[in-house]
Amino acid sequence: MSSGASLDRERDVVRAPVEVTESGPSLAARLVCGASRITVHPALALGSHALQLPWPYGILERAARGLPTRRDLIRSAVKLPHADAELLHVRGTACDTGGVVLYCHGGAFLWGGISTYVRTIAKLSEFADSPVLAVNYRTLPKHTIKMALDDCYDAYSWLRRHGYESEQIAIAGDSAGGYLAFALAQALMEDGEEPAALTLMSPLLQLAAGRPSVNGAMLPHNGFAALTALITAHGEPLYEPLDHIKPGMPPTLIHVSGAEELVHDARQAAQKLAAAGVPADVRIWPGQVHVFQVVAPLVPEADRSLRHIGDYIREAVSRDPRSVPAA
Repeated sequence: MSSGASLDRERDVVRAPVEVTESGPSLAARLVCGASRITVHPALALGSHALQLPWPYGILERAARGLPTRRDLIRSAVKLPHADAELLHVRGTACDTGGVVLYCHGGAFLWGGISTYVRTIAKLSEFADSPVLAVNYRTLPKHTIKMALDDCYDAYSWLRRHGYESEQIAIAGDSAGGYLAFALAQALMEDGEEPAALTLMSPLLQLAAGRPSVNGAMLPHNGFAALTALITAHGEPLYEPLDHIKPGMPPTLIHVSGAEELVHDARQAAQKLAAAGVPADVRIWPGQVHVFQVVAPLVPEADRSLRHIGDYIREAVSRDPRSVPAA
């Protein structure tokens, strides 16, 4: 039986979610956590008190554009109706085998972009052996989350127009991008689309719901309420993805730090997906920072995580002969 057929069969089997606690943390991970705790965490805690101020949220992405990238990374610009995107792949990946990843970056719906996450995207392309379509979706506070989701939907539609079938597309996202990826999968399901897989890294999946406070190395507890207040300040209704889980969602893999509050979101999602008959696996990585995959290869667990996610995508995505579509 092919891997695609196997995954199709799993969709109809109700089972408990799989939860695996990985080994670690390594010395490198401990050092990164320590550095984040005394630098990033207090900065985010302070900034959370004034998210409504006109901070230069785009400065991180602009600065990242000046950093060197892998020489073997091929990048092609893609124009969407209301946003830009890029189709990226590492030279030597099997781009003619049909699989593709649609990636939604994180950044609290406020900052970041393709250049900020380009190293992680390149690793994902390498390990998934597939091109990646990454979206520079519209961000808060000038735009709404609904607009960001529309941009991600437009990116999916671009892939479909350029010859990809739904079973050839895996959706991925980290942090707030994990929220967009999850909500996108739900919107696609309502429209009769069935992507091959959903892979999430430290996803934010609850906006208003409370979660146990964890003394994490990066995200401050007050930041979640501040973000929710910013979202609703202009009248945007809150959409809670975990309240709308139905049978038919794609098989889902979640990687999350065991030392961050979003481990609660990951477990809640896996439990609700499994209850709906959706295969759901959660990998808990002890002692890591939020979205620790961005510090690959500095932290060995980051490479291990991305390799596992890539393997999952390769297994999930069907492989029909196809070349990379022109941008």
